[in-house]
Amino acid sequence: MLTIINKKNKYNPILTSSLIVAAITIMVKILGYFEKIALAYYWGTSYVVDVYSVVAGIILTVFVFFREIIEPGFLNAFLKASYLKDVPGRWVIFNFFFRLLLFVSLLLTAIVCFAPGMVIGVFAPGFSTEKKILAIKLIQLVFPACIFLASSALFNITLNALKKFGLAAAGELAYKLSIIITLLISVKYLGIYAAITGLLIGSFSKFLVQGGKLLKRLSFKRNHLDPAFLKTTWKLSWPLLIGVLFSQLGSLADNIYSSYMQEGAIASLSYAKKLIDFPLLICPYILSVIVFPYFAELAIANETAKRKELFYHSLAWLTLLFLPLSVYFYLCSYEVVSLVFKHGAFDEYSAQLTAAPLRYYAVGMVFFALEMMLVVYYFANADTRTPIIVGILCVCEHIILAFFLIKITGYSGIALAFTIAKATKTLILLFLLKDDFYAQSGKISLFLLKIVTSGAAMGAGILLWKFLFYRNIQETALNHLLFLLIAFGLGLLIYCGSFILLKGKLSTFIFKI
Repeated sequence: MLTIINKKNKYNPILTSSLIVAAITIMVKILGYFEKIALAYYWGTSYVVDVYSVVAGIILTVFVFFREIIEPGFLNAFLKASYLKDVPGRWVIFNFFFRLLLFVSLLLTAIVCFAPGMVIGVFAPGFSTEKKILAIKLIQLVFPACIFLASSALFNITLNALKKFGLAAAGELAYKLSIIITLLISVKYLGIYAAITGLLIGSFSKFLVQGGKLLKRLSFKRNHLDPAFLKTTWKLSWPLLIGVLFSQLGSLADNIYSSYMQEGAIASLSYAKKLIDFPLLICPYILSVIVFPYFAELAIANETAKRKELFYHSLAWLTLLFLPLSVYFYLCSYEVVSLVFKHGAFDEYSAQLTAAPLRYYAVGMVFFALEMMLVVYYFANADTRTPIIVGILCVCEHIILAFFLIKITGYSGIALAFTIAKATKTLILLFLLKDDFYAQSGKISLFLLKIVTSGAAMGAGILLWKFLFYRNIQETALNHLLFLLIAFGLGLLIYCGSFILLKGKLSTFIFKI
């Protein structure tokens, strides 16, 4: 893919922006790990982390809800106004969305402040009285953060549309940094309230950093909004409203199921998901954020060949990268969990509790990565309905599967159901693009066969190393680190070596095998 970008100077900004955003995102994810490590150190997988995870999850759900609904519709209308040189018009659109988000977030905050018990009863009906009391106190304190997060969602999308990717990512850095600093400074005095206070302060920090000069563009005056832009925005947004509601039903079902499970179930699922999210948000998320405006611009300009070429290469590189990561995380799940979290209150029981769902999440890493790019590609082509409809069906699949799988595998069934549903969604979205891939189907099949074979060889090598390493060595943090480093290096060597021996390589045009 990089060779495509280098072909013409107009693609160079993708490389530059990717490097800047990657550097900031890596720092953000490292801080996110510190947050989880701090929670694990002070409270392990106790009920306190279960409650915190649910409350923080509610806040994140609201933020994602706003972001996912407005992004395609707003970005498309904003870019179209820019393409038509209608600078005043694009800021009218910006202010319309800001006022809408402010009104809705204020209304939700009022509801939660006056009826917190109802909200907790919906999201975690299985909580004991002790958990419910703590959850009510935490959500009343932190829910105003949604006001700042809703606005920052709009700021983030606007900055990306203006190609100011670094500033958009800097908001996330301020958010995480504020949480960590507040937690570490005040945990001795506030306990778990330190973490929730940090979330509130972090949301405000993100609002200020991403707002920056955009705050000067805010206006509460009524301006004429071009009906064409409004029509486009509504056309792209209403399917998302339905789709996001259904996607949140999946998260709601997970909370409901896990709230009835043993203490630590919610915490362990959260810790495991965090470990998987790190590589996913460093590569596919960054890439999808960066290429979205370029996909949209190429679609508006009707440059189909260039758009498809960039899309094909994105999928190829993501598959090539995430297959070995999936194998590595699956086979080394316990060692990874132990090395990262097994300190302080996070004991052996907590490590085993977290490693189980991590294995199931690891299986789906390739699908998680490809799904991000596929959804972005559909949205950039002004097709929000297809991924939304497919997403709704797969959420239903997830809810039903989780209900039955938790009876077989316990709380880990939630992770397995999530992975299966995401895999189904990815495969369906790919299948619906079969006409685009038909001309290269033979080469793509051969490419996939070679990386799967290479992945299998890598897995065999890691298993052999694991058997030999732990025969006469005690399981300590230092030994886990040594094992993981050698397993990673050995696995990568086998994977790359096998792929090269099979004469697999990426060319400057789709696949050359």
